[in-house]
Amino acid sequence: MEKELQKRVDEKTQLDKRLEDALRESKLGRREIIAEFKETVLSFPKDMECIQSQLNHFKGSPSEIHSMRAEVQYLSNIFDRKKTELGVLSGRSAEQTSEIQKLRGVVHDLEESDTELTLILEMYRRESTDSRDVMELRDLEYKAWSGVQCLKSSLDEHGLELRVKAANEAEAISQQRLAAAEAEISDLRQKLEVSKRDICRSSEVLKSKHEEGEAYLSEIETIGQAYEDMQTQNRQLLQQVTERDDYNIKLVMETTKNRQLQETLRMEVLTMHQEMQQASESMNFYNLKVSLLEDQLRIWSEQIGILLDDEAQASVSLESAKKRLTDAHKESQHLGQSLDERESKLETSRIDVSDLQIEMESERFDQKRIDEDVEIITRKVTYLQARREGSSVIEKLQQEIKEYKGILKCSVCHEREKQVVIAKCYHLFCHTCIQKTLVNRQRRCPVCSTIFGPNDVKPIYI
Repeated sequence: MEKELQKRVDEKTQLDKRLEDALRESKLGRREIIAEFKETVLSFPKDMECIQSQLNHFKGSPSEIHSMRAEVQYLSNIFDRKKTELGVLSGRSAEQTSEIQKLRGVVHDLEESDTELTLILEMYRRESTDSRDVMELRDLEYKAWSGVQCLKSSLDEHGLELRVKAANEAEAISQQRLAAAEAEISDLRQKLEVSKRDICRSSEVLKSKHEEGEAYLSEIETIGQAYEDMQTQNRQLLQQVTERDDYNIKLVMETTKNRQLQETLRMEVLTMHQEMQQASESMNFYNLKVSLLEDQLRIWSEQIGILLDDEAQASVSLESAKKRLTDAHKESQHLGQSLDERESKLETSRIDVSDLQIEMESERFDQKRIDEDVEIITRKVTYLQARREGSSVIEKLQQEIKEYKGILKCSVCHEREKQVVIAKCYHLFCHTCIQKTLVNRQRRCPVCSTIFGPNDVKPIYI
């Protein structure tokens, strides 16, 4: 009996553990399933709102209706998947409820076995007459009673009932949520039907737009024919324009020729004006000459009057004056001829004057050269005198000359003269040394080692 009681107690503890594990698993599984189902149910209206917004946005564009149909098919596939998932979840919940019922049956069997054990103990009490047996039976009864109390305390039926009630409540909540999900699914189905209706409407709109497109194509064909007619007219007009352009070009050529003729005539007129001006200037010059001659004649006539007044004083002088007057008349006649000769002489004298000026300048230049030679000779004389006076001064000068020559030589090779300067540091060197540094790619000054480039090297003349 004790062994059977211990077995039953062990079985009861195992059943309690199984019940607790099953309840935990059922709670966790249900929570996860319900959370997933909530997420899917919450995502469905968002997806449907997105679909509706996309439908409203893409109703006008027929090319995007195919993509919307594909999205609707994709959502219908997702809807079917969710249906299958709901069926699987409902199957799992049914299995869990069946397991809970089985556990309840096991608990009921344990309670019945407990009552049977109590009945067996009472039977043993009634049948036993020996005091020892009674004592043993009492001990067994106390032990059994203590075991039963332990079983009662371990079972904690009230807790089990509460757990079962909680499981029932969770099942009821899950059933309510399933009903809500089914209602939402029905709403989604209605929305899908509405979207299908919208697609049908959009297909009708597409058909109408296709008809409009055909009408537009016919209009485009008519416009193309009109455009071809306009092109033919434009070609005719272009031919007319080209003919007019050729005529205009001819007119322009004629106008240019006329302008050239006008310019040549203007040049001829200008030359004629210049010749007239020169002739007028020459006439004025000759008039001046005539006026000068008239003035001279007036002066001579005055002198003749003076001489006539002095006739009484000197008759001989009158005769001589008459001779002079006759000579003056002759001279006045010959003055015109002599003026031309004098002008020619003046021109020849001008040429002679220019030649004389050139000779004077050459003489001045020769004199300057002579003065410079004299100065050089005087310097040499003074230098020779100073050399005679003191040879020490000459030696000092020679040393200074050597120093200056050393300064003028390159500071690298000390053979060639300085020909090149570095623009960055202003140090002087010969061309070959700088070229060597540039070829070796050192490109640093040999004195101060500053970096320089080929563009920094400049020639210098000392």
